Parts: sequence; C-alpha cells; structure tokens
Amino acid sequence: MSQEPVNVMGVVAFPNENGNREIRFIDSEYNKLFTVPDGGNIILTHFDGKSVILPCRYIDDYHAQIGVSVYHICQFAEVQERSGSVYAPEIPKTGDVFDTYEIYQIQDVAGTDYCFRSYREAANAINPADYQRVYAGMYAKDASLEQLWVKHNRDTRPFGQKMRSMSMSDIVVLTRDGKKKAYYVDSFGFQELDNFLKAEQQKNKKRSAPER
Repeated sequence: MSQEPVNVMGVVAFPNENGNREIRFIDSEYNKLFTVPDGGNIILTHFDGKSVILPCRYIDDYHAQIGVSVYHICQFAEVQERSGSVYAPEIPKTGDVFDTYEIYQIQDVAGTDYCFRSYREAANAINPADYQRVYAGMYAKDASLEQLWVKHNRDTRPFGQKMRSMSMSDIVVLTRDGKKKAYYVDSFGFQELDNFLKAEQQKNKKRSAPER
C-alpha cells in the first residue's frame, strides 16, 4: 500500500512508515554526520563561540523542525555552512561523527614576509600571533583536506565575501574524535604543525585573562 502524504507545519511529508523517527544531520554535500531521535536536542555553536541548545522534531526522513524553524536537512546544513556555525548532538551516540575544522589566515598580508609562501620558506617564521580564525565548519568522516581546499576556492565558497580563498600559508585546524591537529597549506598538499595549537592556546589565554 502506497504511503499517503501528510501536511506537517506546511511541509508535505512522508513519515517513515516503519516507525523510525531519527533525524539525520548531514553536511552540505549530503555526507551523514549523526542522528538525533525525535524530541532530542542539538548544540549549535555560532562562529562567535556562542552556543544554543535547539530541540528537534521529526517530520519525515528529509525534514525536521529544528528550534522554531522547519528545514530540509540539506537546507539546514547549507544555512550553517554559510554562517560558519557547527553543530553536534547534545547526547552523542557511538558511531556519530561531529568533527569540525577551522581556517586561520594571516591578516597583515603586506607586513608578513611568509604570507602566501610555501612551508619550506615559512617554517621558521610561522607565528600564531599573525593569524586570525576566519571560518568554522563540519568535517565529515570521509572528508579530506584536499576537498576543503576545493570548497574554499569555489566562486560559491562559504564566507566568500568575508575571507580570502584558501591559499598557501593558511592553517587548517581539524578536530577529530575530540583531538585537534593543525595543518599548513603548502604549495602541494598540507604540512602538519606541531606547535601552532600550543601557541594559539597561550594567545587565547592571554586575551581572556583579567586585567590587574
């Protein structure tokens, strides 16, 4: 028997007839990240670091109410990608993927000698103080740094009006399984950096320390 559509909050929906009411969360290229049960919550972290908990309501396998708005699951991913926000289940499940990445770029292009230089030329000069965090996004299980380079060099790249395309001397910080690693964008490929994250943490501590 064919399934009859129902109207849920203005969406012509086809709820799963087998009773599975899991809400899928994906990236903008339809890679699955994690699922949340009907009535569960996600934590959405905006680019400025402020977080909000959003309740989620299942509509059908492709639509959900997230917070106060109804989204197609890909539409939600695209909206968050454009805003540089990341998201994760409030209560993670084994096997879920909610890895993220951040892009750092040199701000004083003219005054930083190693800007747009290869790693070989820049290795002894890299200074976290020269960099500013300019983007954050979701990183799917099968994603690669090369795919990020392609995404952030498209005419339709995220934050295209706010940041340069990804180039040599940029730094990508990946958070996978709760562990962070930093990579320098080289002339060909990426070079892992050992000390960037430690120095970046120290810089942030100094920035947030109360004045005496």
